[in-house]
Amino acid sequence: MCLNRRFAGCSSVALSLGAALLLSGCGGNVEGKMLHTPETFTGETTSSISGDGAMVLTSDRGARCDGPYEQVPDDKGAEVGAERSDENGVATLTCNDGRSGKVMFLIGPGQAVGTGMLGRDIVTLTIAE
Repeated sequence: MCLNRRFAGCSSVALSLGAALLLSGCGGNVEGKMLHTPETFTGETTSSISGDGAMVLTSDRGARCDGPYEQVPDDKGAEVGAERSDENGVATLTCNDGRSGKVMFLIGPGQAVGTGMLGRDIVTLTIAE
C-alpha cells in the first residue's frame, strides 16, 4: 500500500511539473516600434504564435497596451507566397493613453511579424518564441 501511495505522489508531482513546462513554453516575447514617432514596445503573449491568448506591451514612453491575440484565416495568403494561409494572427490592442488599433500578423518559423495601426501611427511588432 505504501508503494501505491508513493507512486501516486510521484505521478502527481510529475503531472504538475509537466503542466508547468508546457505552460512556460507557450508564450512569446514581443518587440516593436512606431513608424513616425520614436517609440518602442516590449512585452509578451500568453500563447504561442499559432494559438489564441493575450498580448501585453509597455512602451518606452510609459504607455501600457493590451488585448487579445488570436488566429484568423487568410484566404489571400497564397498571393504573397504563404505556404499555409490559415496561419495568421491579429492583436486588438487598447492602450492606457487612449490609443487603440489592430495588428495583423503573418506567422513564420519561430516568429510572427505584424503591422497595423495604433492610434494615428503605424506600428510593427515581432513575436519570437
